[in-house]
Amino acid sequence: MVEEWGSGHTQWGNINPATKQLEKVSVKESEEINEHNTKIRKENNFKNICFLSPGTSALGYIEALDSSGLERIDSEFINYEE
Repeated sequence: MVEEWGSGHTQWGNINPATKQLEKVSVKESEEINEHNTKIRKENNFKNICFLSPGTSALGYIEALDSSGLERIDSEFINYEE
């Protein structure tokens, strides 16, 4: 599961394959995700919870994790909750 923390930058929509433009965009304005309201917690049976540095690709991390066969990857760009 991936959650983007912060406010004002989470946009959802569809990419039009002809124009390559984002359409039907809605911005999540109702609530900012942070350490107080995240659903990704040990209490919810998540393990190896990590925080990626700004600019680090969540998809890239997930793909690297899947291809490595490891449970976690140690890097200066990744911080794990202990």
